[in-house]
Amino acid sequence: MLIRPHVLLCGLLLGSLAEVDAWADDKQAAAPDFQRDVLPIFEAKCLSCHGAKRRGGKLDMRTLESMLTGGDTGPAIKPGNAQKSLLIELIHFKEMPPKKEKSVVTSAEIELLRRWINAMPPAATSTSTARP
Repeated sequence: MLIRPHVLLCGLLLGSLAEVDAWADDKQAAAPDFQRDVLPIFEAKCLSCHGAKRRGGKLDMRTLESMLTGGDTGPAIKPGNAQKSLLIELIHFKEMPPKKEKSVVTSAEIELLRRWINAMPPAATSTSTARP
């Protein structure tokens, strides 16, 4: 049985598209959840200065919406781009949490925050605005 080149090419293309679609589903499934994964880090390391009682730099980190709004220096996160997110930059260069604080963000926690931000669609809108 002779397979025509265009039929073979079409089959390969469809197979490749199915793999890409499965990869995208895996990436989305592996994305950290704000309430379950991210908020506990913020509660332990950030909310004493950026929460209900205090808002250092006018930044509230209790919700995704408030971080997208940001504080004095603008939005804390840039959805889809952790590398350009102020939050990651300040943690990476150890400017936050301040040195006087005893709890530093671990490398595993910063990687989780990077994955969370990178998994957001670039024009993310808040879907998790529940306040603690």
